[in-house]
Amino acid sequence: MAIRLRQSTASQEIPLGYFVDSLDGNTEETALSIANTDIKLWKMGATSLASKNSGGATHMANGLYYCVLDATDTNTLGGMVVFVHVSGALAVRVECEVLPAVVYDSLIAGSDRLQVDRKSTRLNSSHLVI
Repeated sequence: MAIRLRQSTASQEIPLGYFVDSLDGNTEETALSIANTDIKLWKMGATSLASKNSGGATHMANGLYYCVLDATDTNTLGGMVVFVHVSGALAVRVECEVLPAVVYDSLIAGSDRLQVDRKSTRLNSSHLVI
């Protein structure tokens, strides 16, 4: 399941890992130095990868790290894939989905409501027209 993120919002933490040794594929790597330039982002519609805007990753436990995404990292709606490959560890990939603020606030944070009354939508044959 993709990690859901709020569009253009700072201070969103995501987990990265497990980082395991590149030689045996099993030993947890707990002392990696992961810079922002080691964390590559693919945003929906892009034809290249971008480095994470700022800040690297921090170890939590047992080869699991986290990084904090900022408003620049989350400025594009839709799918986003985070790739990390640092020396000594196997590559890690994390799938995310960047949602519009009102959708995130309604479905995830519970601090807003989606407008779904008849004034904003109507049914047409077998599909919804907005």
